[in-house]
Amino acid sequence: MEEQNNQNPSSGRLNPVELLEQLKTTTEALHRESNNLNSGVSGMDKKLKESRELIDHSLKELRESVMDIRVNISPEDIRKLETYKDYFKHYKPVLYISLFVMLSGWGLALFGGYSGIKYYKESVRTKQEIRGEVLQEINQDGNVIVSKEQWENYKFQNEVLKEWKKTNPEDSKSLMDYGNGYKAKQRK
Repeated sequence: MEEQNNQNPSSGRLNPVELLEQLKTTTEALHRESNNLNSGVSGMDKKLKESRELIDHSLKELRESVMDIRVNISPEDIRKLETYKDYFKHYKPVLYISLFVMLSGWGLALFGGYSGIKYYKESVRTKQEIRGEVLQEINQDGNVIVSKEQWENYKFQNEVLKEWKKTNPEDSKSLMDYGNGYKAKQRK
Protein backbone atom coordinates (compact mmCIF):
# COMPACT_ATOMS: atom_id res chain seq x y z
CA MET A 1 0.00 0.00 0.00
CA GLU A 2 2.86 2.29 0.69
CA GLU A 3 4.07 1.69 -2.83
CA GLN A 4 0.77 2.95 -4.20
CA ASN A 5 1.00 6.07 -2.10
CA ASN A 6 4.45 6.86 -3.48
CA GLN A 7 3.25 6.61 -7.05
CA ASN A 8 0.31 8.89 -6.45
CA PRO A 9 1.17 12.28 -7.93
CA SER A 10 -1.07 14.12 -5.54
CA SER A 11 0.83 12.87 -2.48
CA GLY A 12 3.68 15.28 -3.14
CA ARG A 13 6.51 12.82 -2.42
CA LEU A 14 8.93 11.42 -4.96
CA ASN A 15 9.24 7.75 -5.75
CA PRO A 16 12.92 6.79 -5.25
CA VAL A 17 12.68 3.71 -7.48
CA GLU A 18 11.42 5.70 -10.46
CA LEU A 19 13.97 8.39 -9.79
CA LEU A 20 16.77 5.79 -9.73
CA GLU A 21 15.56 4.30 -13.05
CA GLN A 22 15.48 7.73 -14.68
CA LEU A 23 19.01 8.45 -13.47
CA LYS A 24 20.28 5.12 -14.86
CA THR A 25 18.66 5.79 -18.25
CA THR A 26 20.05 9.30 -18.41
CA THR A 27 23.53 8.14 -17.36
CA GLU A 28 23.57 5.43 -20.06
CA ALA A 29 22.50 7.96 -22.68
CA LEU A 30 25.27 10.32 -21.58
CA HIS A 31 27.86 7.51 -21.76
CA ARG A 32 26.74 6.62 -25.31
CA GLU A 33 26.95 10.27 -26.41
CA SER A 34 30.41 10.76 -24.87
CA ASN A 35 31.64 7.57 -26.60
CA ASN A 36 30.25 8.87 -29.93
CA LEU A 37 31.99 12.20 -29.40
CA ASN A 38 35.29 10.53 -28.48
CA SER A 39 35.19 8.35 -31.59
CA GLY A 40 34.38 11.45 -33.72
CA VAL A 41 37.30 13.39 -32.20
CA SER A 42 39.74 10.55 -32.85
CA GLY A 43 38.52 10.40 -36.47
CA MET A 44 39.04 14.13 -36.82
CA ASP A 45 42.55 13.83 -35.35
CA LYS A 46 43.35 11.12 -37.90
CA LYS A 47 42.08 13.28 -40.79
CA LEU A 48 44.02 16.27 -39.46
CA LYS A 49 47.26 14.24 -39.38
CA GLU A 50 46.63 13.01 -42.95
CA SER A 51 46.04 16.54 -44.22
CA ARG A 52 49.17 17.80 -42.42
CA GLU A 53 51.25 15.07 -44.09
CA LEU A 54 49.72 15.92 -47.48
CA ILE A 55 50.52 19.63 -47.07
CA ASP A 56 54.08 18.89 -45.94
CA HIS A 57 54.59 16.62 -48.95
CA SER A 58 53.17 19.28 -51.33
CA LEU A 59 55.46 21.95 -49.86
CA LYS A 60 58.46 19.68 -50.24
CA GLU A 61 57.63 19.06 -53.93
CA LEU A 62 57.11 22.77 -54.50
CA ARG A 63 60.49 23.63 -52.96
CA GLU A 64 62.22 21.05 -55.11
CA SER A 65 60.54 22.29 -58.29
CA VAL A 66 61.40 25.92 -57.50
CA MET A 67 65.02 25.04 -56.83
CA ASP A 68 65.27 23.46 -60.30
CA ILE A 69 64.23 26.65 -62.13
CA ARG A 70 67.08 28.37 -63.95
CA VAL A 71 66.83 31.71 -65.69
CA ASN A 72 69.11 32.20 -68.67
CA ILE A 73 69.21 34.77 -71.42
CA SER A 74 70.32 33.42 -74.73
CA PRO A 75 72.89 35.28 -76.85
CA GLU A 76 70.20 35.83 -79.47
CA ASP A 77 67.99 37.56 -76.89
CA ILE A 78 70.94 39.71 -75.83
CA ARG A 79 71.45 40.79 -79.46
CA LYS A 80 67.77 41.68 -79.77
CA LEU A 81 67.99 43.76 -76.61
CA GLU A 82 71.02 45.57 -78.03
CA THR A 83 69.11 46.40 -81.24
CA TYR A 84 66.25 47.81 -79.15
CA LYS A 85 68.78 49.87 -77.27
CA ASP A 86 69.99 51.40 -80.55
CA TYR A 87 66.38 51.79 -81.67
CA PHE A 88 65.50 53.81 -78.56
CA LYS A 89 68.57 56.03 -79.00
CA HIS A 90 66.87 57.48 -82.07
CA TYR A 91 63.66 58.19 -80.20
CA LYS A 92 65.26 59.65 -77.10
CA PRO A 93 65.09 63.25 -78.43
CA VAL A 94 61.40 62.75 -79.26
CA LEU A 95 60.79 61.55 -75.72
CA TYR A 96 62.59 64.54 -74.23
CA ILE A 97 60.74 66.96 -76.49
CA SER A 98 57.42 65.35 -75.55
CA LEU A 99 58.21 65.66 -71.85
CA PHE A 100 59.26 69.30 -72.33
CA VAL A 101 56.04 70.12 -74.19
CA MET A 102 53.94 68.37 -71.54
CA LEU A 103 55.67 70.17 -68.66
CA SER A 104 55.43 73.49 -70.53
CA GLY A 105 51.71 72.92 -71.03
CA TRP A 106 51.25 72.28 -67.33
CA GLY A 107 53.25 75.40 -66.51
CA LEU A 108 51.18 77.51 -68.91
CA ALA A 109 47.96 76.08 -67.46
CA LEU A 110 49.03 76.97 -63.93
CA PHE A 111 50.17 80.44 -65.00
CA GLY A 112 46.92 81.01 -66.92
CA GLY A 113 44.82 79.91 -63.97
CA TYR A 114 46.71 82.14 -61.57
CA SER A 115 46.52 85.11 -63.96
CA GLY A 116 42.80 84.56 -64.55
CA ILE A 117 42.04 84.51 -60.84
CA LYS A 118 44.14 87.63 -60.28
CA TYR A 119 42.47 89.44 -63.23
CA TYR A 120 39.01 88.52 -61.96
CA LYS A 121 39.73 89.81 -58.46
CA GLU A 122 41.20 93.04 -59.87
CA SER A 123 38.27 93.61 -62.23
CA VAL A 124 35.76 93.11 -59.40
CA ARG A 125 37.67 95.58 -57.23
CA THR A 126 37.88 98.10 -60.11
CA LYS A 127 34.14 97.81 -60.82
CA GLN A 128 33.35 98.44 -57.18
CA GLU A 129 35.60 101.50 -57.14
CA ILE A 130 33.99 102.88 -60.31
CA ARG A 131 30.50 102.31 -58.88
CA GLY A 132 31.53 104.15 -55.73
CA GLU A 133 32.84 107.09 -57.74
CA VAL A 134 29.68 107.27 -59.88
CA LEU A 135 27.46 107.20 -56.81
CA GLN A 136 29.53 109.99 -55.22
CA GLU A 137 29.19 112.14 -58.36
CA ILE A 138 25.43 111.57 -58.46
CA ASN A 139 25.17 112.46 -54.79
CA GLN A 140 27.31 115.61 -55.21
CA ASP A 141 24.99 116.85 -57.96
CA GLY A 142 22.05 116.47 -55.58
CA ASN A 143 20.54 113.58 -57.51
CA VAL A 144 19.41 110.21 -56.23
CA ILE A 145 18.93 106.80 -57.75
CA VAL A 146 15.46 105.34 -57.51
CA SER A 147 13.99 102.09 -58.73
CA LYS A 148 12.16 102.03 -62.03
CA GLU A 149 8.89 101.26 -60.26
CA GLN A 150 9.22 104.34 -58.06
CA TRP A 151 10.16 106.49 -61.06
CA GLU A 152 7.10 105.31 -62.99
CA ASN A 153 4.96 106.02 -59.93
CA TYR A 154 6.38 109.58 -59.66
CA LYS A 155 5.78 110.20 -63.36
CA PHE A 156 2.19 108.95 -63.06
CA GLN A 157 1.48 111.14 -60.04
CA ASN A 158 3.00 114.18 -61.80
CA GLU A 159 0.85 113.63 -64.91
CA VAL A 160 -2.29 113.19 -62.77
CA LEU A 161 -1.45 116.41 -60.88
CA LYS A 162 -0.90 118.35 -64.14
CA GLU A 163 -4.22 117.16 -65.53
CA TRP A 164 -5.95 118.05 -62.28
CA LYS A 165 -4.43 121.57 -62.39
CA LYS A 166 -5.79 122.05 -65.91
CA THR A 167 -9.28 120.95 -64.99
CA ASN A 168 -9.43 122.67 -61.53
CA PRO A 169 -7.40 125.89 -61.71
CA GLU A 170 -8.92 127.46 -58.56
CA ASP A 171 -8.38 124.40 -56.37
CA SER A 172 -4.92 123.93 -57.78
CA LYS A 173 -3.86 127.41 -56.56
CA SER A 174 -4.59 126.46 -52.95
CA LEU A 175 -2.73 123.19 -53.45
CA MET A 176 0.29 125.06 -54.83
CA ASP A 177 0.27 127.47 -51.89
CA TYR A 178 0.09 124.54 -49.49
CA GLY A 179 3.01 122.80 -51.32
CA ASN A 180 5.21 125.94 -51.23
CA GLY A 181 4.50 126.39 -47.52
CA TYR A 182 5.36 122.72 -46.85
CA LYS A 183 8.68 123.12 -48.72
CA ALA A 184 9.58 126.24 -46.76
CA LYS A 185 8.76 124.46 -43.52
CA GLN A 186 10.99 121.52 -44.50
CA ARG A 187 13.99 123.77 -45.26
CA LYS A 188 13.97 125.30 -41.78
